[in-house]
Amino acid sequence: MADTMKLIAYLSGGYPTMDKSVTMAELYVEGGCDAIEWNFPPRNPYLEADYIAEKMEAARRQCDDYSIYMERLARFKEKVPQAVVIPMLYQETVLDIGAEKLAVYLKENGMNTIITADIDEPDILKEFDRYGIMIAPFVSFQMEEKAVKKAVGSRGFVYMQAMPTAAERTPDFDWDTLKNCLETLRRRGVSCPVYCGGGIRTVEDVAFIKKSGGDGFFLGSSLMEYYDDPARLKAAMELFRLASAGE
Repeated sequence: MADTMKLIAYLSGGYPTMDKSVTMAELYVEGGCDAIEWNFPPRNPYLEADYIAEKMEAARRQCDDYSIYMERLARFKEKVPQAVVIPMLYQETVLDIGAEKLAVYLKENGMNTIITADIDEPDILKEFDRYGIMIAPFVSFQMEEKAVKKAVGSRGFVYMQAMPTAAERTPDFDWDTLKNCLETLRRRGVSCPVYCGGGIRTVEDVAFIKKSGGDGFFLGSSLMEYYDDPARLKAAMELFRLASAGE
């Protein structure tokens, strides 16, 4: 675990408008994020919490043409070449775009890792492997064996569930779960960074992840609520960064 964890800021591509989402990406970089998780909104965001799913659906109502999303992201990368962008993609999105077309696009724009929880189509995996595109696997607290095996084989990083879901927040929930999961992944052979995401709301949450052994953390709704207040957005990012450094 690094002394200071990586901060990955989530961006809901196309929300509330295409221009606004790109502006937010620029603010994230100015605020000092280490990377941006940039989603391409799927037709069916079935894996998302309601808050994020609503943003994805709102974006698609305004624009459902993935070529426009790709063009705007490419323009952002050209304008801010130092920005590390990790696209978040559903399998249906990859199929809509075309696996080879997307792999070439990612390679040309310096994005060699994507985040996904549902891509398992062999033809997609074959094209991504052919172009050197890595997939960051998601691992939940359930530690499904299939997910753990993908984590062990990951060449980029692993996306680990950070906080319990609403259903898991029972009085007897074991708050050592994240620590135990991370230790298990390391024992199983995971040597790449493990970044934790989902449900992170406060600086205390970030301190908890650091104490548990995480290498980085994702911020989503805790930043998106400041979309109309850039000064507060940057201030919030600074507080989270201080917490990640143990200050």
